[in-house]
Amino acid sequence: MDAARLNDRVARGMGQAAFHLGDMYEAFRPRSGIAPLSQANRLLCLNAAFHSEDKDWNRSARYDQPLWFAVYDTAYTRAGDYLRGPGGTFFVAAQPPLLPTVCVLTNRVATFTRADGARQPGSNGYGGVQQREETLLLERWPASVLMAGAGSRNAGALPGEPGPASWIVRLPALLGDKAVELRQDDLMTDETGTTAVLSAVERTALGWRLTATQAIT
Repeated sequence: MDAARLNDRVARGMGQAAFHLGDMYEAFRPRSGIAPLSQANRLLCLNAAFHSEDKDWNRSARYDQPLWFAVYDTAYTRAGDYLRGPGGTFFVAAQPPLLPTVCVLTNRVATFTRADGARQPGSNGYGGVQQREETLLLERWPASVLMAGAGSRNAGALPGEPGPASWIVRLPALLGDKAVELRQDDLMTDETGTTAVLSAVERTALGWRLTATQAIT
């Protein structure tokens, strides 16, 4: 039996297991940088179940661990898709053949923009970021945003004032001709109004892994 046929049988078996173990989830496939969970991106509904590193379903995920392993029929999905259902909103980080599917549980909805540079060489006007001078990169993307650190306690203007917070951000990467390349100094704003600056950017096989530092100004 060749690998493709074996993988198809495994996927079908996962689907049967999810029918008994899981709940109904909606699957979405982002086709642009705007609102990946819009109805235009909806693929289908399927049964899915999620477990942590403990494949025997005896323990939940650790406090700071957004990675989950999914049980469902992977014939219909691919890395970068979203699954939304009773357990929350996940994105598919990887679907390795014959291995468990890796998903990331999201907890924020983030928008990414890039401040435009100077309009002309030499002397320019106001140097701060203005809304009309920002380029929209990704809008309303569910992402995992977890605390990375609180910065130095001596970084503030007053004694004892803590420095800016920082977060580790994970989200899928768009594929093909719609791909968006994030970079350092891009801005992230979530649904709570918190704004952060990307201080480190890494594109991995599991999607984007970013470090974002709270914007104080």
